[in-house]
Amino acid sequence: MRRGLLAVVLALTTESALPAEEERPRVEADGTVHVPAFDLPESVYLGDESRAAMKYFREVYGPEFGTFSRGCPNLFEVGDDPEAARVARDCIAEGYYRTSVYKDTRAKHPVEITATTIAGVYTEVFVPEGGVADANKKRLLISIHGGGFSIGARYFSHTEAMQVADIGGYKVVSPDYRMAPEFKHPAGLEDVIAVYKSMLEDYDPGAIGIYGCSAGAMLTAQTVAYLLQHELPLPGAIGLFCAGIPMTDGDTPGVFKMGRSESAFLVSAINGFPRPVEPSGPSRARGYFEGVSADDPLVAPGDHDDLLARFPPTVLISGTRDFALGGVLASHRKLDGLGVEADLHVWEGLGHATFAFNPRLPESDEVHEVIARFFDEHLSSGASVSP
Repeated sequence: MRRGLLAVVLALTTESALPAEEERPRVEADGTVHVPAFDLPESVYLGDESRAAMKYFREVYGPEFGTFSRGCPNLFEVGDDPEAARVARDCIAEGYYRTSVYKDTRAKHPVEITATTIAGVYTEVFVPEGGVADANKKRLLISIHGGGFSIGARYFSHTEAMQVADIGGYKVVSPDYRMAPEFKHPAGLEDVIAVYKSMLEDYDPGAIGIYGCSAGAMLTAQTVAYLLQHELPLPGAIGLFCAGIPMTDGDTPGVFKMGRSESAFLVSAINGFPRPVEPSGPSRARGYFEGVSADDPLVAPGDHDDLLARFPPTVLISGTRDFALGGVLASHRKLDGLGVEADLHVWEGLGHATFAFNPRLPESDEVHEVIARFFDEHLSSGASVSP
């Protein structure tokens, strides 16, 4: 046994000498680790095509994310005027449509996008250019976009919906749910529920899938909690990507564990924003969740095992460089422990929503194929309930 352990140690230390005492991590009595600065290369599991795609993102796609909203009104300065906020949001969306990442995604995943109003909610519908696959004619996916409950409607929502629609051969609808700063919880949840209930007029609930990335994943979980609490039919399956089920951090409602998870600390440091172990001030909910009530299962369903135990089949997706990885792992552990069918997929070297915003990346196709396959396997054939 000792020889085996020694062999492992030698194998791990052959390329570099053991660090000097002053360079070694220092561990406090409470478990806090003080880590010296280190260099982090790209994952060795990334192939040449993936590395080239990552480089292209750093040089082309990435910089666009900091510029496409230039010239638009500041959303958080005009948020008290809904009409001005709408103008700002439209301006930002138009800027995103001009980016190469958006153009490349649309070229790779050709879909027809139509705008409609469902149950009073502006909603966009995505259909593959070649039509919905025969097996999915009576199925439907609802895509809940990310963006921190404040941005993303009508532009990030396109990116998140068109890839699944094209690769999976699905009709996908994406509601433009209400967000901060104009609105607070549960405005967005009410909009998603309204669209879902309207879809039940034409689709069997078991033939409907709901998914979302980041804030969209959190809102997906909140949607299921609402349906359970109000004894409404559940979707056949859900997808939680780039974030997990909201779980309250401490005693402050609207503040979630995901933000103080181990992955949040690690990835913040990687991105050049190391977090202090002790927050500078007392935690409080901000933005969309400001003023929410404690123990509200529609805010943090992860605090309520009685609801989680009744969740539908769930696929969870993240990357090792995603600050929200901890929340995804914790959500999978909870669901699995409660007997819920839960599939977990984690990609080495990918960051927060990397798969959604890099159409050149082979792993992006892999992720969306996993998503499509999961819904293929878990949604019913979907006998239409309308004549």
